[in-house]
Amino acid sequence: MHEKGQTWNESATHNDAITGRLVRRITTTGDINEKAPYHTRTTFTDDGEFMIFSTLRDGQSALCRAHVATGDITQLIEPIPGETKKVSAGTIAPISGWVLYWRKRTLMSVNIHTLEERTVVEDVGADRRAGLISVDPAEELVAFPTASAHPDDMAGIPLAEQRNYKEVFAEGRGCVSKLMQTPLTGGGELTVLHSDQGVRTTHLEHSPTDGDLVYLDIDRPPMWHAGGDYSKTSRCWTYRISTGELKALPPRGEAKFQIHAAWNWAGDLLLYHGPELLVWGPCPWYIGAVRPDGEILREWTFEKGRHYGHVAAPGGDRPAILIDGNLSPNLLQWLYYDAEEPRLEVICEHNTELNSIPGQVTHAHPSTDRAGKYIAYNVAKDLRTDVHVVTV
Repeated sequence: MHEKGQTWNESATHNDAITGRLVRRITTTGDINEKAPYHTRTTFTDDGEFMIFSTLRDGQSALCRAHVATGDITQLIEPIPGETKKVSAGTIAPISGWVLYWRKRTLMSVNIHTLEERTVVEDVGADRRAGLISVDPAEELVAFPTASAHPDDMAGIPLAEQRNYKEVFAEGRGCVSKLMQTPLTGGGELTVLHSDQGVRTTHLEHSPTDGDLVYLDIDRPPMWHAGGDYSKTSRCWTYRISTGELKALPPRGEAKFQIHAAWNWAGDLLLYHGPELLVWGPCPWYIGAVRPDGEILREWTFEKGRHYGHVAAPGGDRPAILIDGNLSPNLLQWLYYDAEEPRLEVICEHNTELNSIPGQVTHAHPSTDRAGKYIAYNVAKDLRTDVHVVTV
């Protein structure tokens, strides 16, 4: 493992076998290399020059930046010892370059340009577990959801021995979800924006163009993240911070529980997908785009879409949804919504070995820079993961 401030290059390039596009494998060593999830404004600087990722190698964890065009990696923090990754994937404030990440219950930040470090939130509380981090477009505030911690986790019981989540919080009893906000600079008041009993929220994302509006998911018992209230209620909602208004964004599909959603870069659409039917095992997927007021622009059901995947913003002005699965087990594709009938375009192969490592580190989780020049994604192979970037 390197030290804070060290720069090196371990990258390799190839041309995609299908489209010929240049693919740079940023990392080629280590056990786990993981970019931020599929949400918008999480991975690249605003100009697309740098991206961020977290790493576990040689029994130590760290956060890094990568110069996208060359693959040069700079380590941002001193390595943290431990056999498991000790930092979250991280979220970047793309203009200022502050990277926010969780280290246990502490919200930390480090600047990719100056390497200055800050503690943003000292402790979210022993009884809380925090979710994904979002920075408002003005880069003044940070928001994140928290939910009640599993009592067995608080007691230090090993994960394999803990009671089932559905049992502990049966019918939602004892589970409280809170949306939190604090200044990006740290040291300010930690404000509760919204609190809800009997539900859990783990995903929250600011509109890229409206700092007063966030997307959030709401998971309900008894199925929680795997179907909510038997898929009767939408998982995707918007929340207007200034008024406290919650707005459900239900799909047309029979099963109202969308699996994933993300803003497009313009902030005028949320891109989403979910299972057409509430069944165990493969089933048709719907994929769509909805306006923040709930009006659906497009939604299609794909009878042969039987693969797990995610949706993401394409970058630039491309009228499409970026997908890494659903309709294929191994391709990054654009699904265009500028006509009544769907149209697919292959970007490149990702070929990740999904679920070969516990957790979500094997998920491709694609995301783009604002201009849509680059797409970053994770690839698992041979029980380790690397970060790749394809030049569009």
